[in-house]
Amino acid sequence: MVTWAALLTVCIWIQTHTASGQHICPSTPRRLVDFTVKYSLPHFQTDKPIQNIAVNHEEHHSDVYVACQNLISGVSYTMEKTWEVKTGPVGSTDCETCLGCDIEIDPADPVDTDNEVLLLDMSAFPFPNLYICGSTQHGSVTSLKLALKSPSLNCLASPLGTKVTIVDQSATLLFFVAASVNDKVAQKYPRRSISAVRPLSTEDGFHMVMEGLTVLPSLQDSYKIDYIYSFSTGSYVYFLSLQRENPPINNSAFQTRLGRLPISIPEVWMYREVVLECRYEPKRRRKHSDGFRDIVFNGLQAAYFGRAGKDLTEELNVGNAEDILFGVFAEVKENGVPQKHSALCAFSLTKVNDAIDKGVDACCKSGPEQLSRGLSHFQPCESCPHESSQGNDTCSVKPTLVSKPYFRLDLFNRQMRGVLFTAVLVTTIGNHTLGHFGTSDGRILQVILTLYRPIVYANYSLGETKVSRSAEVYSNESLLFAVGNKMFRVPSAGPGCAHFMTCSMCLTAPPFMNCGWCSGICSRQPECASQWNKDSCAPVITEVDLPLGFFPTMVPAGAETEVTLCGWEFQSPLRPAIISGKTHIITVGSGTLCTVLPEKSSSEVLICKIQVNTPSQNLNITLQVHEGEVEGRYSIEGTAQIPGFSFVEPSITEIKPDFGPMFGGTTVTLTGKYLNSGTQRDVFFDEKKCSIQSAPEGSGTSSIVCNTAAAAAVGNVPVKIIIDNFQVSTTKMFFYKHNPWIQNCDTSQNLDSAHTTVVQYISKNPILQPLEQVCNGTANATYIECWAPAFKEEMPEEKSDIGEIFIHMDGRRKLWGKRFDYHHDANIIPIENDDHELPIKQGETEVSLHHNKLNTVSTCMKITMTIGGVNCKAKVLLNELTCRIPKGLVIPSEGLPVQVSVNGEVTDVGKVVNYDTNNATMILGIVLGSLLHW
Repeated sequence: MVTWAALLTVCIWIQTHTASGQHICPSTPRRLVDFTVKYSLPHFQTDKPIQNIAVNHEEHHSDVYVACQNLISGVSYTMEKTWEVKTGPVGSTDCETCLGCDIEIDPADPVDTDNEVLLLDMSAFPFPNLYICGSTQHGSVTSLKLALKSPSLNCLASPLGTKVTIVDQSATLLFFVAASVNDKVAQKYPRRSISAVRPLSTEDGFHMVMEGLTVLPSLQDSYKIDYIYSFSTGSYVYFLSLQRENPPINNSAFQTRLGRLPISIPEVWMYREVVLECRYEPKRRRKHSDGFRDIVFNGLQAAYFGRAGKDLTEELNVGNAEDILFGVFAEVKENGVPQKHSALCAFSLTKVNDAIDKGVDACCKSGPEQLSRGLSHFQPCESCPHESSQGNDTCSVKPTLVSKPYFRLDLFNRQMRGVLFTAVLVTTIGNHTLGHFGTSDGRILQVILTLYRPIVYANYSLGETKVSRSAEVYSNESLLFAVGNKMFRVPSAGPGCAHFMTCSMCLTAPPFMNCGWCSGICSRQPECASQWNKDSCAPVITEVDLPLGFFPTMVPAGAETEVTLCGWEFQSPLRPAIISGKTHIITVGSGTLCTVLPEKSSSEVLICKIQVNTPSQNLNITLQVHEGEVEGRYSIEGTAQIPGFSFVEPSITEIKPDFGPMFGGTTVTLTGKYLNSGTQRDVFFDEKKCSIQSAPEGSGTSSIVCNTAAAAAVGNVPVKIIIDNFQVSTTKMFFYKHNPWIQNCDTSQNLDSAHTTVVQYISKNPILQPLEQVCNGTANATYIECWAPAFKEEMPEEKSDIGEIFIHMDGRRKLWGKRFDYHHDANIIPIENDDHELPIKQGETEVSLHHNKLNTVSTCMKITMTIGGVNCKAKVLLNELTCRIPKGLVIPSEGLPVQVSVNGEVTDVGKVVNYDTNNATMILGIVLGSLLHW
């Protein structure tokens, strides 16, 4: 839609101001690391996904045992297969573990064996035993004597999932077993959720050491316990699981639970559980802000039991020899799906055991709150204290769930959003604690763990699928991670150094990574074919975000100009002395010195001052830095060079326009050669500054745009440009004319003195923003035509808008103004016949047509109507437009065109035709409407 506006008979112009650009060194951070770098690591590949890994930690041994479906393989340090034992399919003559347990084969059972448990008994003499628990044959266990590779079989595991920990207790081998069960597994095999057994001396079965705990029959098919990790330390064996909070409710929230059994008294009544939570608690809280809300990461994804280095134990306020459980958690929703946000928590087992003991005491002592015994999936529900008269001793000898969760805070402080950890290993080196994490998208993150600022020192991909939680520490230097059907040997110090992209990042990498700079690449010394440097970095002049790594690229010959070099490695971070002309030398061309300005320079910006009187092109800038010995990891030593510097002769070739009003504000463009050289420029008209609006652009020919200052008198004035204290003069002049003057629409003078005229409308309604329109109409000294600005939205038909219209010329605001009204859009209804023809009968001399709102603008607009090009002197009535046929006008049989003009804008509205049946000549008058556009 086009809105109506009046055509004014004065001129208006608006100016767009652009600030002159100032060069600065790039503020965009440079790329310090590139975690897309690909590393090639030694690996062993199987035909099917890897299910378990076990490592022989005997001295002088480096054997690894890898389990996948139907197969156990022995693997050497070089990741080559040394032997294999087939564990399936059941019924196959190739299966070497399918002969024991005297089990009748159920045709409905699967025949492929998932090797769910792989454990080494290092106490066996003279050679270790490898225990293999499979999903087939009711969970058969194979004891493989590694020296002889001869299997003997027992039955132990659940096909739904089993975790086993072996403990050597007083020369007796105990198996602590946690198994997921359902009704079939519990009744037919049978299997228990928690149990402790020892092998028979005949090696053909197990003796049940404890009665065991099993999910109640009514819940066995609906309440699944997912056992994730099991380990032993000190006096206890621990089981970590993920299960629902409320057993009878299928969609209740998930919890991570730690179960505990004493090794010396593995009895049901000594079993304890506590809920573990990994939390994020922001120090600053903001309402309705997801980034600042408390979060409970309730779902354990993987765990590792070990020790922490000195730095982390001090931060955690625990002893150096403290046993610590590291767990990676995610938010697990009611549907059991973990969200892609991870957390890491470190649990001191001393403090966990203390929380368990206090929880049992709280259950067995009277208090204000009625507590539950818990473990209602193992035993009938009951309250604390136990309802008996036998005292506290009887109360505490019963499986108990501690009522209060034990929590720690996320060591990553919620920085691992968008990441789902699926595996974790923790090692130490020196005082550092190193966390090694596998992710759901096949990546490995290696991190120096601290309580306040974990440092990621490696982040790389091992494949497209998730990293298995079946990961093992291979040695002090190596780790084993499984991704799909591949097992990778991963260096604990990281896979390499190539992801560090700058010398400073390379040399400040953790010392245990052994990184150094080699021909522009970060590497370890054996990987470097040229000079390997771990003590110093050479300076770098960067070209990021700049045509070159310095500015200006051109300076006027004879000017004293400051030159800025952008880059990095200009100064080591811990250097005690400031940059000086002794440590930093900058030369141009064959040796012209550019004096360093220490007070303006930094590690990423060097500024120097230079002056040369002779023009010359494309010179080299050379930077030499020699810091010598400094504090810290490295110093800056070396040379950087970059071409493209020139000394030039600026000149002015054109001034356009070369005149303007005395009150100034005229936008003038000065064109010439090399006006974009140097750093600081000023333009003067008769010693008065012309305000620069845009910096000069171009290579050779360039321009400066500025707004003139006011002048005291009419006449020519000299023009000059000062670039870095160098004067660029010209013989061309600028002429100040008399100021424009507007009395009213009929009385104006000197309108051609200015170059920019703007019409501005300001409404009386404060809600409406001012409207502006640049005047581009015809003009002379006393007359100029301008369109008023258009409304951006259609005005309601019954409304109008009242305000003021103003004229701005060059630097003078509101040179003229008066009241101005906006009305609803008017339109003209064309001749109301299908063919837009109006037949005229004999004797008719006047015709009327309809319009809409044209009368509201008839007093301020010139409205004419013509028939065959002859003015018929139209009259604008309330809703009609009428005119009489001009005398002597002949209407031929084919008719005459009718046009309406509003302020010179012409609209064709149809034609009139002679309706005289006798073909007599007649004179016709017509009333028509016309359409105006704004």
